[in-house]
Amino acid sequence: MNLFEIDFLAKMKTLLQEAFKFKKYKAMPRVLAVFTGILMLPIVAASFSVAAALAILSYLFGILSAPVKYLHEIVRTEGGVVMHATQFIVYFISWPTVFALYLAMSFLLVLILPTYALLSFLLYVWSLGGFKFHLFLNKVDDISITVEGTYRFLPIVYVIIGALVVFLIPLIHGIIHYVDLYQDYIERIFFSSFFGGIYPVYLEIHTAFSVLYSLLGFARHPRRN
Repeated sequence: MNLFEIDFLAKMKTLLQEAFKFKKYKAMPRVLAVFTGILMLPIVAASFSVAAALAILSYLFGILSAPVKYLHEIVRTEGGVVMHATQFIVYFISWPTVFALYLAMSFLLVLILPTYALLSFLLYVWSLGGFKFHLFLNKVDDISITVEGTYRFLPIVYVIIGALVVFLIPLIHGIIHYVDLYQDYIERIFFSSFFGGIYPVYLEIHTAFSVLYSLLGFARHPRRN
């Protein structure tokens, strides 16, 4: 597949559509699906940011591709029907412009491909493996899957551990931290010190756990084809 011929916006749309079908979430009880989705919000937010960046890059790529194709076709057509001296003039004037546009598109490709790979990875994680895993958009055409069966213990374990890491343990830690600050008469800095330094660590731990749990647990179950 020629990378210059790919409609990246269409590819991204397909990727998002498959993720938002929530096939894996529909395979678990609704309450667990809601809590699982809430606990996946940090990764969802990250995927939205990456999707926005990919949309901008893909739009710029599309803007450049239209004149490139048009100019390239003109050069090939005119170069084939005019005399040799005129051919030289046509190529001498036109090819630098075509080459510069192709160069700009190549630079965008260098940005688009890893951005798409990152978006695909993030969507795969929070969709719990809701489509065929892939990082290179030109390697697979149909990314849809069929999910059979239901989750049993995986979402229960995930929600319990996630609630501990994101809510209960930070709450206890926050109370202890506030008491320590209060004893030193500096409780006024509680919000800045806790939410600016302590709590983000718990979110990082939870995010790392969510990624591993999704890839090793959710993505492999329930039965899929």
